Amino acid sequence: MSDQVDEIKAKSDIVSVISDYITLKKAGKNFKALCPFHSEKTPSFVVSPEIQHFKCFGCGESGDAISFLEKYEGMDFYEALKFLADRAGVQLKPLQSGQQGVKDKLYRVNSLTTAFYHYVLTSHRVGKKALDYLLRRGLKISTIRTFKLGYSPDEPFAIRKYLIEKKKFIQKDLESAGLIYTKDGKTYDRFRGRVIFPLSDHRSNVVGFAGRILPDKEKLNLAKYINTPETDIYHKSKILYGLESTKKDIKKSGSVVVVEGELDMISSWQAGIKNVVAIKGSALTEDQVGLLSRFANEIILALDADVAGDSAAKRGIEIAERQGFDMRVVRLGKYKDPDEAARQNPDYLKKAVQNAVGVWDFVIDLIFAKNTDKTGIAKAKISREVVPILSRISDKIVQSYYIQEVARRLGVNPEAVAEQISFRKPTEDNKEASNVVIIPSEEKKGRRELLEDRLMSVAFRYDPKVLLNRQTQALVKTPLTRKILDEFTLFMDKNKEFDPSIFASKLPDELVSGFTDMVLKDIRGLADKPETYEKEIELIVRQLQSVQIKEELKKSALKIKDLELKKETGKLLKTQEKYNILTNKLHDLENPDLDTKKH
Repeated sequence: MSDQVDEIKAKSDIVSVISDYITLKKAGKNFKALCPFHSEKTPSFVVSPEIQHFKCFGCGESGDAISFLEKYEGMDFYEALKFLADRAGVQLKPLQSGQQGVKDKLYRVNSLTTAFYHYVLTSHRVGKKALDYLLRRGLKISTIRTFKLGYSPDEPFAIRKYLIEKKKFIQKDLESAGLIYTKDGKTYDRFRGRVIFPLSDHRSNVVGFAGRILPDKEKLNLAKYINTPETDIYHKSKILYGLESTKKDIKKSGSVVVVEGELDMISSWQAGIKNVVAIKGSALTEDQVGLLSRFANEIILALDADVAGDSAAKRGIEIAERQGFDMRVVRLGKYKDPDEAARQNPDYLKKAVQNAVGVWDFVIDLIFAKNTDKTGIAKAKISREVVPILSRISDKIVQSYYIQEVARRLGVNPEAVAEQISFRKPTEDNKEASNVVIIPSEEKKGRRELLEDRLMSVAFRYDPKVLLNRQTQALVKTPLTRKILDEFTLFMDKNKEFDPSIFASKLPDELVSGFTDMVLKDIRGLADKPETYEKEIELIVRQLQSVQIKEELKKSALKIKDLELKKETGKLLKTQEKYNILTNKLHDLENPDLDTKKH
């Protein structure tokens, strides 16, 4: 496996891999971008084609192509390796029996289950009733095939028979995938007798299912919709239904329409709104907003009016606004949801999306619409609802505009509304939003550490072999720098030339980030010329010598005090003599021009 890891890494250019996800811009030998792992306005994320590593000098994240996919996509190691292998055209050897990744097995179980349910719906007499229901709902066969909709037979053991008897999985695999459950010693098909909506992640892996009962069962005491329980691969808060099919349209338009529920999404898509996804419930989560930020900068909510104004939806709106999204809301008029609008009047739905209003206008209008009385009691109700909304608007100019608008509609002075907001204590959400992660400044490093870092950075950029000089090596004391230098020395003992990519791949894991930092760090104040680098190395070496002498002088000064107290005259004179010699050396180092004039 280790040989294959090296082969796959060698065939996976990190610049090409990362540029599939974020925009990289050439910066000298390297590439730079805004960091995808934290918010920033100035690019501090650097990718090196030379050493095949990335490093963010803002938040400190670093690694190779595999670790980028692990951090950015949430893949485990084997998933990332398989992804890169497929991308590079490398046939990844299967893991030995018993070693197959849990996630990989669940993906295979779900993929086969999707195919089974889809076949039953579209090609078997058992699925005819469910297919007729979907066609009556206005879905086309082509749409049903696009989203791989299915039907779970209303029989107790259909999926078990298929996966266990025909595909040789074991019952535990089906339980882990959430397809079956055991109650009172009996095993049941979780989705029995339901229309099936496969739930995929944005990479098109089927991670779970949603099942809807047919109309003839709605009078029974059954949940209308059920979903896969949380598993190793299915997490409701991270899934956006349909994103795997619509992400290209979303990226092209820069905008995403968010609806609630699978049929709302599918009907909207079929009506011509291709940049659409669905969420479970009314609340956008941090994970969902973070995922959408890769593809769009505007979110258009197309939810039921009551849902769009509920507390969960408001939390989602705050999360999206904090991450810099423009937010708008669709007014659906007489239609209860996007599915109904798409089926009855698709042109109306498309126009409603185009004419979506600002999110704060929508929420404030909703509050005023519920309290139409002109009494003081009604105004107090409005105040209690609207003040928390206004306090959550992070942009102070936008907040000021809505303060004046609310004041106008209430018939009060804007100062009164502003004062109510100032009285309001920050909510936990606001506290969380204002938390700032403080990255330790490089300036907090000691002078020796800064000089050693710069020496290594300049040397690796210009000519690493200068680090083989024994006098130069003797100046390096900081543990991390020393370890990297020792590894470099061993590497050069075995290799005639220095290949930074190979060197990085051979380094112990705990040293890779430090080496990446040295190689990718901006070297300020240096023109990219050999003579400039040579002079800089000479200067750094001189400064390190100066630091070393100062450290020795400090030790000598303490020793002199100790010897004076002990009245050890002989040792005292020798130490004082050494102190004077070091003082002269330091003077010569710090005044090289004077030293030249003497001679």
